[in-house]
Amino acid sequence: MYRDILVHLKSHEDWSGHIEAAFALAKRSNAFLTGLITHQELALAKQLAMGPGGADLLGELQVSADAKTKIMRARFEAALAERGVRGAFEAAEGRANELISLIGRFHDLVVIEQTDPTTDELNWETTEEAAVHGGRPTLIIPRAGQFDRPFSRILLAWNGSRESTRALHAALPLIEAADAVVVLEGRGREHFGSITRMPAADISHYLSRHAKTVERAGDGVTDPEAGAAILDVAAARGCDLIVMGAFGRTGLARMVFGSATDAVFKASKLPILAAH
Repeated sequence: MYRDILVHLKSHEDWSGHIEAAFALAKRSNAFLTGLITHQELALAKQLAMGPGGADLLGELQVSADAKTKIMRARFEAALAERGVRGAFEAAEGRANELISLIGRFHDLVVIEQTDPTTDELNWETTEEAAVHGGRPTLIIPRAGQFDRPFSRILLAWNGSRESTRALHAALPLIEAADAVVVLEGRGREHFGSITRMPAADISHYLSRHAKTVERAGDGVTDPEAGAAILDVAAARGCDLIVMGAFGRTGLARMVFGSATDAVFKASKLPILAAH
């Protein structure tokens, strides 16, 4: 089970459902929970060459950041005490995607909220960057809904890749506690030219040694249809968590091929445990 969890605290939110989810998971896992609040505007102001009047602006941003930090610290530490969860509160300055990617490497699991394009930091996909660049499993909680209960039906999006393998193994504590895991299998991406014979390898057989029940929901899903298939199967099978590998794509590759990672991260109404 996870012993050390990091949850991102947004400076422009008082509280959020993803924080509740992190507290509930930490309580069930007897984990140490660290809350990290990030301040991008203050960091940017410190890095810019400040002209006349710049000191006043910097001072205002510092006062605002300190006030937000004080309020969040008090609420977070009160929640730790009330719920009997061990933890700590930290404040940092910089872009959320960079800070979470870096600090997350010192934790077993990172919990973040699904990106809100209307209020969150612009031009940075914090959820995808944290999952792809952080090197740690990332639990992405939707902006709307309550997700503080144990996951009972888990959808595993599996294509045999390193990314989906890492996601699977990161999710094993949750899979072993769930009532069932549903497997949606996509086409493999890798080619091993030297292999002429190999033992049978079936993901359902492997999962049967960890999960209470294993269900198959289809196979041979191609990359272009993967995002929609994951969301559709999760809804149809009554799943409450999606486990998937995170594949980062940028520029022309995303325009031409699309990205299941991007599509699911943005549209999912269910929590996602992703790993790269």
